[in-house]
Amino acid sequence: MTLKWISLFLVIVGVFVLLISLVPTKQICRDHSRQPQAFGWNILFVLICMFIVGYAAYAATLLKLQGSVVEFVVALILFGGSLFVMLVARLSLLSIQEVKRIAALERYHALHDELTNLPNRTLLYERMNQLIISAKRNQTPMIVMIMDLNQFKEVNDTLGHHCGDQLLQQVAPRIKSALRESDTVARLGGDEFAFILPDTDIEGAKTICEKMIQAMDKPFTVEGHSLKIGASIGFAKYPDDARDSDTLLQKADVAMYVAKHDSSGYAIYDVDRDLHSLNRLMIIGQLHEAIRKNEFEIHYQPVINVKTGRIWGVEALVRWNHKMLGLLGPGEFIPIAEQSSIINELTLWVINRSIEQFSSVQQYDKNMRLSINISVKDIQDSSFVENISSILVKHNFDAGKLHIEITESSMMTDSKQAHSVIAELHKSGVNMSIDDFGTGFSSLSYLKQLPAKILKIDKTFVIDMIDDDNDAVIVRSTIDLAHNMGRLVIAEGVENKETLEILEILGCDYAQGFYICMPLTIDKLAKWVSLKNKIPLVVN
Repeated sequence: MTLKWISLFLVIVGVFVLLISLVPTKQICRDHSRQPQAFGWNILFVLICMFIVGYAAYAATLLKLQGSVVEFVVALILFGGSLFVMLVARLSLLSIQEVKRIAALERYHALHDELTNLPNRTLLYERMNQLIISAKRNQTPMIVMIMDLNQFKEVNDTLGHHCGDQLLQQVAPRIKSALRESDTVARLGGDEFAFILPDTDIEGAKTICEKMIQAMDKPFTVEGHSLKIGASIGFAKYPDDARDSDTLLQKADVAMYVAKHDSSGYAIYDVDRDLHSLNRLMIIGQLHEAIRKNEFEIHYQPVINVKTGRIWGVEALVRWNHKMLGLLGPGEFIPIAEQSSIINELTLWVINRSIEQFSSVQQYDKNMRLSINISVKDIQDSSFVENISSILVKHNFDAGKLHIEITESSMMTDSKQAHSVIAELHKSGVNMSIDDFGTGFSSLSYLKQLPAKILKIDKTFVIDMIDDDNDAVIVRSTIDLAHNMGRLVIAEGVENKETLEILEILGCDYAQGFYICMPLTIDKLAKWVSLKNKIPLVVN
């Protein structure tokens, strides 16, 4: 009699277990209703229902029997079968859910920027295409924006990429706070972001731009540094400016460069300003050819001893005689060249040509120095020092008369590499000057370690020092700092007699600027030097 009730208990429990297994099986059927395997799971659901009926029928039969070992064994097998069905259904559901979770996570990572968790370019295009379809159907406008951080490269170069990453992580929530729930923001890469503003007109876009600029204008704190970076935003309107994603982004990018160039904060796409982007493309494509054809020329700006008024040396400044765009200053093509390895080739061309030309001027004063600017890309070139040494040997030029100028932020981009290159140059006899001192996030520890003999005070401080007491304090402090560290000082941007007189009072060693002399071709420089440096003498 005992076996009968035990068998009956096992079968009844088996029924409940099968009923429980219907839950995950039903969920799998519902989730896979549109997939090929849905038919198989539906069959399993029906089979489980049939098992439940069979188990119930067997339980009813057991009530009429006396109970035996055979009936107990069957009940035990049925109970085990119900457990097996439940485990299979439950584990299948968990496996499917895990696969879905992993797939969703992989899709999220594929469509989002890992650093900021913002949508990436792929997701941006996906949403933009959807919104264009919606805007076309509803006859509503749409704005596409591109934003670039103004001083981000300087932060990366000076404080390191880890600080740049931290800054970007702080930028992301500020961007979101300036946008609406319906707007889309994406990180395109580096410090460039894109926004999609559905159902928005020009005035609405301007309001968003102003909110965004205000949000970016507040200082960021990164590892104890208070950083103020600012932003430039360009935007284009659908359907007025373009009707597809690629063209909208391209025209927003053009507008962004206009905003950056004009320091206007933001700009709307203007077809008349699109020529700027065409010029950029033209410059990129023609730089190699221009070097080969010697289309560049060197102008030299004299540097004088402030106390004696005699010439100390000259700074070589490259110009490009472009056949279509005319004479281009370095600011119009050097930043473009720095985006590729072309800058290394151009730097070596400038060094070679200026040393070749300068040798003819040294007949008037053998103590004159030649200063040449180099890029951060140059000190990252392992063969840079060897190439300079070869040029010096080729022209039999005294290495001690060559001064290589490099910005402080460039030195801090890869401080170990910069220190190594500068140490090698110093060992070969070449001198080093720190250009634009005070415009970056200056580090006295780097300044102390690097064998740079001269600091050049950026002209932005020198030009207004007569009218701006803060600039005068900066200039005086820089001169005192340099002298206390055993360095000499060159002040750029001397545009009048009063500035030169103040620099003399402050103890500045050397100066250059339009008041002293404009940048000259090699022939005019020879004439200027032959006149025994009588100042003021402006030669156009």
